Amino acid sequence: MWTRDRDDDFEQPTHPPYVDGAWGRTANPNTADGELQNLAAFGTGLARLSGSRRVGAKIVVWLILIGTALTIIYGAFSIVRIW
Repeated sequence: MWTRDRDDDFEQPTHPPYVDGAWGRTANPNTADGELQNLAAFGTGLARLSGSRRVGAKIVVWLILIGTALTIIYGAFSIVRIW
């Protein structure tokens, strides 16, 4: 069986893994801390876009916000109508 004799025979990663500076670590995405970290990363990526990609991303974000607002309004009217 062949083994490597020296540690420097292994390829080292060229860059360290991404760690968000606000948290100082990567968070579990299933927690509130992880969700906040994901939203911050999304906002950072959105701010870096330009041109048609930025316009497309803004449209998607607005559609999500409008859909959420319509869902809340529809739910509130349904509750009022039941009473």
